[in-house]
Amino acid sequence: MRYSAFVFGIALALSGGFAVQASAQMTADAYFNRAVDRQKDGDPDGALEDYTKALELAPDDTDAYINRGLVRKAKGDLDGAIKDLTAALRIDPDLASAYLNRGVVYKLKGNTDAAIADYSRAIDLAPENSSAYYNRGTARRDKGDLTGAEADLTKVIELNPQHAKALANRGKVRLMLKALDGAVTDLAAAIAIDAKFADAYKTRAAVYRLLKKIPLADADERKAAELQSKQ
Repeated sequence: MRYSAFVFGIALALSGGFAVQASAQMTADAYFNRAVDRQKDGDPDGALEDYTKALELAPDDTDAYINRGLVRKAKGDLDGAIKDLTAALRIDPDLASAYLNRGVVYKLKGNTDAAIADYSRAIDLAPENSSAYYNRGTARRDKGDLTGAEADLTKVIELNPQHAKALANRGKVRLMLKALDGAVTDLAAAIAIDAKFADAYKTRAAVYRLLKKIPLADADERKAAELQSKQ
């Protein structure tokens, strides 16, 4: 029995598991499962060692390559992470999770074009994956493709109407597009979902200033400062 762990966008999501005792004849699955437990327990070095052992015994294990790539990403070894995620894709070119995670690493390295290409491929393979749309939307915003960013973030909200970050980011994009009423609506919705979303208050304050609603802008700036002071 074995289980796996994938990252979709930003947060690491590990499934539950069981401890595996060391033995002289540990199987690839046993090393894999212990690696996941070590990953969950905050032992990246142990997890890296166990994923490597699992791959020595099962060199075509795409899950082990993906998860080792995630450990390397967490340790700051971005080139190593890309190498592992690319290895998984050589074995199975249709792994949406590998494209998505490699896109995240490319974005961290500052290669936004490569990140967008990987997010797009992930969407082709898994068109209901809101994380791929969210990541592509924020990457497109950073590239100045505001229309594309708005479309992607709208898709995220269609798939998950309670996605506060997507609402807040679409509000930012609409602010940049000078669609101020739409920006206020999005930011208010984000705040209704997460009343402690300091950045949403800060962005809405900027919108209110453009709308000449100075008391509302001042109130939002005070609220943002209050929340940020508690972080």
